[in-house]
Amino acid sequence: MIVLRRVVLGLILALALAPQALADGDPASDILAPGDTRVYMTLAAKDSSLEKQLVKTTQQVTDAGLPIKVAVIGNKTDLGAVPQLWAKPQTYARFLGSELRFIYKDTLLVVMPQGFGINGPYGQPKAVAALAGIDPRKDPSPEGLTASADAAMRALAKADGLNVGSSSGGGGSSSLPLPLIAAGVMVLAGIGGGILVLRSDGKPKKKARSGR
Repeated sequence: MIVLRRVVLGLILALALAPQALADGDPASDILAPGDTRVYMTLAAKDSSLEKQLVKTTQQVTDAGLPIKVAVIGNKTDLGAVPQLWAKPQTYARFLGSELRFIYKDTLLVVMPQGFGINGPYGQPKAVAALAGIDPRKDPSPEGLTASADAAMRALAKADGLNVGSSSGGGGSSSLPLPLIAAGVMVLAGIGGGILVLRSDGKPKKKARSGR
């Protein structure tokens, strides 16, 4: 009986430590290993509201029908034992996905100053098209990467035909046109102005009213 108890206790301990063993090597894998944790925010971020903003967006996107986790990687420190994957967002997304594969199999988004990486069931060509109008290189700060991550998740959801509410953060007004471009190219073709026309969408309407 004593031997049996030791075996049982050993199995319980092994199961309890399994997520930690699987998520070893980089900070993001440790943070994202728990099932209810959906955001890894770069260690360079000083404002806790940035993570809260992405937590809200990931939950909205997940509730809309696209389960997703996001890792915002701002520098080599965020990569821990694999700094060689810096500036390689897609390679790191596959690496991170492989570390989490036994506990998470849904969509994983990686955001670096150099671009995006995606892993999981979301179609690669569709993801590339949806994210084409979002460029993290424009603002590699934690705030800029957070805005890019927020816009990217909404763009992926829109391209998947899902309805997600607008962002409540500071980047909400600029993130809305990007998913629309990805999901409604035929509509925008008639306007012919791309992002700039969409951002000034209210102005033509005002002119039309004044001419009546």
